[in-house]
Amino acid sequence: MKLLISAGGTGGHIFPGIAVAEAFVDRDERNDVVFVGTRQGLEGGIIPRHGFKLLFIEAHQFQGKNVYYKMATLMRLLWGIRAAKVIIRLENPDAILGMGGFTCVPTILAGVMLGIPTYLHEQNVEPGLANKLLSRFVRSTFISFEATKKYLTAKKVYHTGNPLRKTLKTVREREEKSGFSVFIFGGSRGARSINEAILTLLPFMESYKNTIMYHQTGKEDYERIKKVYEGTKVGHEVFPFTDHMEKYYNLSDVVISRSGATTIFELAYFKKAAILVPYPFSAGQHQKTNAMHVARLGGAYVVENDQLSGEKLHNLLSGLMNEPGRVKEMGGSIGRLYIEDAAERIIETIENEGMRG
Repeated sequence: MKLLISAGGTGGHIFPGIAVAEAFVDRDERNDVVFVGTRQGLEGGIIPRHGFKLLFIEAHQFQGKNVYYKMATLMRLLWGIRAAKVIIRLENPDAILGMGGFTCVPTILAGVMLGIPTYLHEQNVEPGLANKLLSRFVRSTFISFEATKKYLTAKKVYHTGNPLRKTLKTVREREEKSGFSVFIFGGSRGARSINEAILTLLPFMESYKNTIMYHQTGKEDYERIKKVYEGTKVGHEVFPFTDHMEKYYNLSDVVISRSGATTIFELAYFKKAAILVPYPFSAGQHQKTNAMHVARLGGAYVVENDQLSGEKLHNLLSGLMNEPGRVKEMGGSIGRLYIEDAAERIIETIENEGMRG
């Protein structure tokens, strides 16, 4: 069987798609997956690296105050649908899965028009505009959070969780260690506001013994941040990027990060207490909605980007250092979000509801 997955734009859409693709080919060696994305997103540098074929179409966000811009976007949508139809006819998939965002709009609409079984996956608590609209046309919509159901009018909605990549799931260990460790990251490119706040946190952390900071800075800030760390007495490991997130999740007691859906489900998998700093410019404030949902479950503290400071972080971290039971409790709370067989649930539903052929 062949599955066509439309995924692109950000890692939050791409990586769950890769996780489904990995599970699908592992299920049967005769299964095949092809991805459709755009040249503007991150997919070109990620999907082929994982061994999957990637084809490109045009897709653009429907935004802007200018009516002429919106009309141009609609024209591009029609071109995108036409290109997607060509790809679908050539690849002849048994089903199509869209991972959300504007990237998948032309492909899903083309699939519906051609009578191909089509499905959606929504990563965030509150769906974006694309998935709210597309969910009315597809056979089923898969959601990461149970709370997402209230935002959708689709008839068939399944709570599957958010699939995680195989490489991340291969290791989940809890090392017995003394001291306290914090893993900080703001995405693969880093987050300037988080980096700046950590610099003002470091003087507070110098008074604590057996404390270590693992900090993924992003390429642009790496040299500057590393130099500041080296001028302190704080134990640290600073790096611009890592392909081994599982290592630092395992080493850490608390994580400071953004609150994209993929990050939240990685935290849930490793059962890590978190201080979440929502990206203030995420579409529809999705990261803030995600973060507040986790906070209500008791799995994280939320600090707004414009309220972020070293003093604020120190107050939260010092409290957690003195309450190891609280750290464990928070990890257990966020851990309840994780569904072990998320990818398999998606694939089984697609197979049960019917694929072509």
